[in-house]
Amino acid sequence: MIDWPPSHCKFPENFIERIFSFEKCENNFGCSLFGRSSYHEYLDDEVWDESILDNIYDVGEEILDFTICCPVLSVKPYFGKKILSLDIETTTWFPKAYEGFVNILGISVLDLNAYSVENSRLVVHQIFNMLRKKEMACHLLHLAHEFMDDADIVLVFNKGFDIKILTTIIENFSIDFTFPEMIVDLKHYYRSLEHLEHFLRDEVSFRRVNSEKGSYPDYYKLFKGKGSKGLGKQIEPIRAYNIG
Repeated sequence: MIDWPPSHCKFPENFIERIFSFEKCENNFGCSLFGRSSYHEYLDDEVWDESILDNIYDVGEEILDFTICCPVLSVKPYFGKKILSLDIETTTWFPKAYEGFVNILGISVLDLNAYSVENSRLVVHQIFNMLRKKEMACHLLHLAHEFMDDADIVLVFNKGFDIKILTTIIENFSIDFTFPEMIVDLKHYYRSLEHLEHFLRDEVSFRRVNSEKGSYPDYYKLFKGKGSKGLGKQIEPIRAYNIG
């Protein structure tokens, strides 16, 4: 069982963290939520988008059912592996993004136990660097480390962007983490994130509510907030390809 919050990691100022844990055991489905905020505009109980929670519960169960019912799962290369899916959101100015200006880290972890795949667990984890400071980006990885550790496979869309930027942060802050050798770039299988999301929507009926991928600059303005103090910041709901 993962310790929430991790006892070894002090929660930094001006961060928001959200975690969903889905479990399926002998046909019984359960979902646990954890959320906290050290950002002044959001209290702990205000970090959830209540309008999509029911949809989140449903899609979590559908993903686990899809995994459990997968034909000949035992011969799949990912059987018995810990699979990590990740995505980052950065500043829209790409030269700065490559320096390590990361605002959001979203990951999901599916641990396919070779001995009991019908008792599966999916964890979805989002961390928000609310003031968007590069020197605070290291905390995204510190907070996610316990979930990312010991992964066998990483799924990412555009390895040359996400993994490269995260590796820069790891090196700049001497973080004790190494990505596994098997990194699957979904960009080789789907022509765009929209294409990937269409596939996920067909499989698990999940659809983003507040932000479509093609309009990220519009969302980023909302995330930055208004004025020099960035008032009225909007945080993004869990997204399809973080879960998938």
